[in-house]
Amino acid sequence: MKLLKLSLLAFSTFICQTIISQNASTFLDYNNVRLLINERGSLFNNSQVNSPGYETPINGGNHLIYQGAFWFGGTNQNGDLKLAAHLYGSDYDYYAGPYSTTGDYMTSAYVNTYTNGPSFWTISRVEIINHINNVGQSGYTIPQNILNWPGNGDTTVGVAQQLAPYVDVDSNGVYEPQLGDYPCLKGDVAVYQIFHEDMTHAESGGGKIGAEIHLMAYQYADNTYLNNTTFIETTVYNRGQNSFSDFKASFFLDTDIGFSEDDYIGSAPSSNLVYSYNGDDFDEGGGGAPGYGTNPPAVGVVSLNRDIEYSGTFNRADLGIPQTTEPSSAMDFWNYMNGKWKDNSSWTYGGTAYGGTTPVQHLFDGNPNTGVGWSEVNTDGNGSVNQPKDRKIVMTSIEESFQTGDKLVYNYAIITNRDGDNLQNVDGLIATANSVQQFFDTTNTYCLPNGTLGLSDELEIGKLEIYPNPAANQIQLVWEDMNVDKIEINSYNGKLAKTIYVEDVNGEKAIDISELSSGVYFVNIGRYTRKLIVK
Repeated sequence: MKLLKLSLLAFSTFICQTIISQNASTFLDYNNVRLLINERGSLFNNSQVNSPGYETPINGGNHLIYQGAFWFGGTNQNGDLKLAAHLYGSDYDYYAGPYSTTGDYMTSAYVNTYTNGPSFWTISRVEIINHINNVGQSGYTIPQNILNWPGNGDTTVGVAQQLAPYVDVDSNGVYEPQLGDYPCLKGDVAVYQIFHEDMTHAESGGGKIGAEIHLMAYQYADNTYLNNTTFIETTVYNRGQNSFSDFKASFFLDTDIGFSEDDYIGSAPSSNLVYSYNGDDFDEGGGGAPGYGTNPPAVGVVSLNRDIEYSGTFNRADLGIPQTTEPSSAMDFWNYMNGKWKDNSSWTYGGTAYGGTTPVQHLFDGNPNTGVGWSEVNTDGNGSVNQPKDRKIVMTSIEESFQTGDKLVYNYAIITNRDGDNLQNVDGLIATANSVQQFFDTTNTYCLPNGTLGLSDELEIGKLEIYPNPAANQIQLVWEDMNVDKIEINSYNGKLAKTIYVEDVNGEKAIDISELSSGVYFVNIGRYTRKLIVK
């Protein structure tokens, strides 16, 4: 039996789960970042002791983020605003478990399986490779996180039959790890969770969307910028009866670079980046943080698969006029998601972005290091500065159609840079954002151990077609709208079986597969994949 091993010391923290005020949480800390994830849509915060939960470097005592959460909203077919969000504390719009079309959230069957069942599934690439190599062999025990992966839902309580993504080796639609099926994974280690917003919206007061949210946070460990990066993939399913033409997703972050009271924010729209940096080149301690000292890092979030439409902020209640402070109603949240203040006035160019005459979509989009453009260290073009204080970030992606039965997948990366002083680190962060984007665009990381995509649930139907399928000797491939130079065929365990070179953006090609043994394969072209069964 071939078994790959992770150090128990290194992996023990991955599966650590605690109950915080009846709100389960878990840590992900495979690289140089330790982050906390809560089961009800709250990120990077320990609500029991009111402390931050995005620490880097690990065990240094300093955090870059105090709180994070996703906001979702849109106006439905009747013109009604539907919105779910989270800020701080114990008022939630989100609930652990999948959406129920029958509303059976209080039944014993739902409660036992989902409310009181596992809230997180932590999976490593090593475990999946072990599983692929050893399933069915004497002496191999399937790990609980693979065995209990929520691939299928309980349809008797209104839950969708297909939930978390997995490789279905025999294509029967049933997750059967004992027969070789395994979870889809991104990164070296990932945490997966499922939650919904189909109950009381105690935070926003917004109407129910009918959404089920799947979140995968994942990390890589190496000696590059990836060692300080956390990726987050958020998939939103429309399980209800609301249809939207203007659906939006926002990523809210309360950034605290060590000491929380001396920070600035900015945006780099061309890199789909919103960021925070220290107000001076020495981060003193305070508020429970020892402080980063000289050359404090910058932190940011990159939208990897969508352009950002708005990037802005709001103020803590004691730091701004009432029109610019924390949202307290669904319309307040919606305004911030649409580049407006609480009084419905647009964000404006210059100063603090309130009360000007020129509407803007992105706040502080100049470069504070070079001094070019509008930033918090050059608010008027003459070098005037804002007072550094506690800062928040709201990044909103472009609006989209979201019909009943649809799903939308949002990909983000949280990045850091500490290569220079507080302002130089902004330029370093922008460079890191571009590197992360290139990595995301060129590295398929889903499902298979070598990083190739494996489950059609993540694909756009119609970009790549195979026929006949199953096949024995030859297949015909048809693809469109892809700048690619080769086609790869991989065995189900990730081994490259065949490479075919092509030159056409739109094309059709016959491929000889007579030399392939019978079994399940994956055909990859560009960023798209289809399963192929060879008879």
